[in-house]
Amino acid sequence: MISATGIVKKFTQGEVETVVLRGVDIDVAAGEFVAIMGRSGAGKSTLLYQLALLDEPSEGEVAIAGRKTARLSAEQKSHLRLESMGFVFQDYALLPELTAEENVMLPLLAQGLPFAVARARAEATLARLDLGHRFGNLPSQLSGGEQQRVSIARAIVHEPKILFADEPTANLDSAAAALVIATFEKLHAEGQTIVMVTHEEEYTRRVDRVVRLDDGRVVDAGHTRR
Repeated sequence: MISATGIVKKFTQGEVETVVLRGVDIDVAAGEFVAIMGRSGAGKSTLLYQLALLDEPSEGEVAIAGRKTARLSAEQKSHLRLESMGFVFQDYALLPELTAEENVMLPLLAQGLPFAVARARAEATLARLDLGHRFGNLPSQLSGGEQQRVSIARAIVHEPKILFADEPTANLDSAAAALVIATFEKLHAEGQTIVMVTHEEEYTRRVDRVVRLDDGRVVDAGHTRR
């Protein structure tokens, strides 16, 4: 599903160049649940952003479902993200003026689906995540765990090929975090490909494979448990 080779990411500020990723190779199979782990500053989130086409690598190539992306235009990459990817971030990234239902409808409306169809699919997805009683609530009226499950609903409502999650439990208490990880496990059991950045060692038992980074390099690509 994902094949990345020789990924280098450099940031330049004035005359100072910082190399965050140093020739990373990583493959993710369809239906695999992979955790990217490492100490702070190892390059975890930066790597996720390259794999998810949210940023441009300085060097290297990312292929999604066999499609090389280096020569795609910004518009083509945007379309590929909209059609094939879902995103969950640690700060939820919900629009505060929209209800839970309206937030989840956004990817479908962006794809051009009729309002009634988008609404029905959003409600069905929220209900699937045990949020059927929260359709009309604003993010400010939801707990942190509920907000994160709304963001997961928004990420999967269009049935993406890949779900990317960047520290999805970092802002949650242990009970809410457990619900979020259980949600990921359920999605994975249904065949969803998931790539998750996390610092929680306890999750190593809940995923198929752990890829560990240190100083911008893969030091352990892990072994699948599937």
